[in-house]
Amino acid sequence: MNSFPKGIRLVSLGIAFIFPLLGGCFFGNMPHLPVASPTVNLVGKVIDAVTGEGVSGAQIVVQDYPLKADLSASDGSFFIAKVPVGRQVLLVTSAGYASQSEVVNIPPQGTFEITIELSPFLGKLVGFVWDEEENPVSGATVTVDGKYTTITQASGEFSLANLPVGTSILTVEKTGFVPHSEDVDIEASSITVVKVVLQKPAP
Repeated sequence: MNSFPKGIRLVSLGIAFIFPLLGGCFFGNMPHLPVASPTVNLVGKVIDAVTGEGVSGAQIVVQDYPLKADLSASDGSFFIAKVPVGRQVLLVTSAGYASQSEVVNIPPQGTFEITIELSPFLGKLVGFVWDEEENPVSGATVTVDGKYTTITQASGEFSLANLPVGTSILTVEKTGFVPHSEDVDIEASSITVVKVVLQKPAP
């Protein structure tokens, strides 16, 4: 014979029935935590597609993980730690260059290395060199940023194509004249025209 009062027995049976039901509601419907994807370190270099030189200050961002980003060093190198493996898209931007989207498939082991080429915006410089009497000066050496060089023709004309956009330093030199330097602005897909007058040294 059961020694528990009838009321207590019914309450006990109710608790025994409700607790498993509530447990199923709370624990059975809990979302499954996602399994963390494996990651690897990303090492790379951003270079100029024309010169092959490293591009400094380029921003590299993993598209789906914006916090995974870096700025390239003076030699174009960069490092992004713990990038999820699999297909990723790298967004690369830098002043004076066309933006680049690089699709990569990152393997699940080791360090992933990549070289990214950026195409520079380019312009053209055309000019004329005269002396103080407005005679054309031929054979003058024309240099832009110490890298791009040409010689003036008999008409005093010169041209330099495929120059990076931005402000550059133009230098014109000819024996018997004072060297001339000035800033020139090179614009993308445009022709910049300059006129240079070389002066004789003071007697």
